[in-house]
Amino acid sequence: MRTGATLVSIMLLLALIVPSLVWAHASYSIGQVSQQTSPSSATAGASVEVSSRRAASVTAPLPESPPAGESPPAATPVSASESGSTGSTTPRGNTCQTLNYPPPCLQPVSSGTPAPAAARPAAVNPVVVAERAATLISLAAGQVQASPKAEGLTGAASWFWLSPTTSTHSLSVALGGERVTVTATPQSVRWSFGDGSDLIAGPGVPYTPGTVPAGAVRHVYQTRCLPGDQGHDPNILQSCGPDGYTAEALVQWAISYTATGPVAGGGALPSRSTATSIAYPVSEARAFLTAGSGQ
Repeated sequence: MRTGATLVSIMLLLALIVPSLVWAHASYSIGQVSQQTSPSSATAGASVEVSSRRAASVTAPLPESPPAGESPPAATPVSASESGSTGSTTPRGNTCQTLNYPPPCLQPVSSGTPAPAAARPAAVNPVVVAERAATLISLAAGQVQASPKAEGLTGAASWFWLSPTTSTHSLSVALGGERVTVTATPQSVRWSFGDGSDLIAGPGVPYTPGTVPAGAVRHVYQTRCLPGDQGHDPNILQSCGPDGYTAEALVQWAISYTATGPVAGGGALPSRSTATSIAYPVSEARAFLTAGSGQ
């Protein structure tokens, strides 16, 4: 019984060894030995002879792609310096490690193709930036002021000016390494006095007595225009409004830009204009002849 149990244990041990030999493509032979040594005891044994053949090599290329919704399994590539490994190339160009023992290689080591360089950002077009920035500049013509303030008088000069006066405006924008500065400069002011007369000048200056300063904008009305005159006085002009003449200032702005950075340059942009106006009544002075009291 003891001898039989010993033989069973030996056979189980061989069952564990043989598959490894098969995997390694080795040939083998097994022998059993048993001998009666006394009436109550015996010896048992086994022998295994193995002849090695060329080591098998198994290569499995990387699957094309994982199923939809699944991520590829993470695995650590086998080092090329590990004993018993060689290199092979899959149909897709991936270098795969081939091992002389299980498990087979399933992961690529290197594709041999460098990663594409990051795309260079497109250069900023300063003209486009300048045109956009120009629309963000708030341009105002100010308010029309007049002297005499309440109403003008025919035959006498009325003064007109803008308050605040016009001035240069600028706006700078930095984008993508490019700095664009847009400048709006008041170029001229076209004055319309409401009686058909126009004047191209500057923004004017406030009234001061004495010598007329340079840049003063003045106008002499010849015909009255008071509230209520329209439709009642046949001598007034058709341009006379319900509250008087319309005195208007139209400011013309020159727009330009300069750019510094990867794309340097500058130039002119479309001009802009702003307008402001007031209703300005004009009265008249009349002379009457009377009989002398001395006669």
